[in-house]
Amino acid sequence: MRKYLHVAIALALGLAFALTSAHVSAASRVSASTTPPKLKAGVSLTVWDYFCKTGQTTCPERDTEWTVIKQWEKISKDKVNFPTNPDNHDNKMCTAGPAKQGPDLVAGPHNEMGPMVACQTLSPVPAWAWSPTDKKKYIKAAIQSTTISGKSYSMPWAIETTGLFYNKALIKASAFAPAKGQKYLTWSKLIKTFQKLNVSNGLPFGWDQANFYFDYAFISGNGGYVFKYTKSGYDYHQIGLDSAGAIKGIKFIGDLNANGKYKLYPASMNDSTAGGLFTGGKLAAYYTGPWNEANFDAAHLNYGFAPLPSFDGTHPSRPFSGLQVYAINAFSAHKNEAASLMAYLTTHMQTPEFHTSGRIPVITSILNSKTVQKNAVAGGLAKAALAAAPMPNIAEMNQVWGPMGTAIGNVVTGKDTASAAAKAAVTQIKSDIAKAHGG
Repeated sequence: MRKYLHVAIALALGLAFALTSAHVSAASRVSASTTPPKLKAGVSLTVWDYFCKTGQTTCPERDTEWTVIKQWEKISKDKVNFPTNPDNHDNKMCTAGPAKQGPDLVAGPHNEMGPMVACQTLSPVPAWAWSPTDKKKYIKAAIQSTTISGKSYSMPWAIETTGLFYNKALIKASAFAPAKGQKYLTWSKLIKTFQKLNVSNGLPFGWDQANFYFDYAFISGNGGYVFKYTKSGYDYHQIGLDSAGAIKGIKFIGDLNANGKYKLYPASMNDSTAGGLFTGGKLAAYYTGPWNEANFDAAHLNYGFAPLPSFDGTHPSRPFSGLQVYAINAFSAHKNEAASLMAYLTTHMQTPEFHTSGRIPVITSILNSKTVQKNAVAGGLAKAALAAAPMPNIAEMNQVWGPMGTAIGNVVTGKDTASAAAKAAVTQIKSDIAKAHGG
């Protein structure tokens, strides 16, 4: 799954690209009720991606991106400058865009788009580039994560989420099977398994326990939420992090460590400790994301993946998911051509990038294809992603991370109760949001 492949694949998925002799006709996704504009040939576009960091010498995901871009160039007769990744490019967009120093297309995780929308740097995706008919071919999270205030501001091509990576030498795959009569594995069943494990000089379970990105699965699994999701998108006025369900989830997090009820790991457990133990063969199960698979492969681990357990056996766990997207610079001189490139990239990259780096596709037919599902880890991640909750994509999410990280940190170290910590965090979040809005 990690082997790099230069792949040029035409997706036979009904996403027919209507071409003219000189250019891609409106990104080739036109429904009966939409009319594409006439696109220019011979223009030059700039792309900011996020595949190569400073000092990185090999960038297989960018190589695959570039292969697909070159395909689009041949069809469109336009040119694309080789993609770059300026430091903090998501933050720079708010100043570079208006100054006409930004790219035509910007790529990144979907949650980075909210602040760019707030500073009016992104242009909504035109209907001819991503029609209502085409959107039906995508998983639900792909639509939800790209919608802000009722408008689509980006187009997705991959999804990632988290779950349990386990060492097959330390714990059997059957440990992650649901009990008879239940649809999903429950935490109560898995905890009993963990408590019976004897990992020499190691632990049964570990994760980054005071990181809200991971904590959210326990909150949502008990009915809590960050912002209420409505038809228009996320409503930051409605916060569910101090609800009864959220408090129950936070208490459960505190109960997992040595200060709590289950005592599965030390109260000091963090991602560095968990990652080191897992790659060293001393941790049975590691709650993390697919970005660590390269480390597992390098350590020659025989590992598997299982979605996070359910609390009631009936409803799946809902950890955060992150979508990988492209968006149009509102100040681009070539927005239509940028939209054409964006539509081509986001559809034609999905299978090649899966082969290159294991990125999980968001077009339902590709996600459910044998190509993805025949890989046990990728198939498990795809299943987990379908149940996951997209991270809120509005700018107000920036005010959530700090207070919630502090709150849960205080709970896992025994400094505060779940109820008091949650209420204090929400009070702080509301205050910080008001300040961000000039209040």
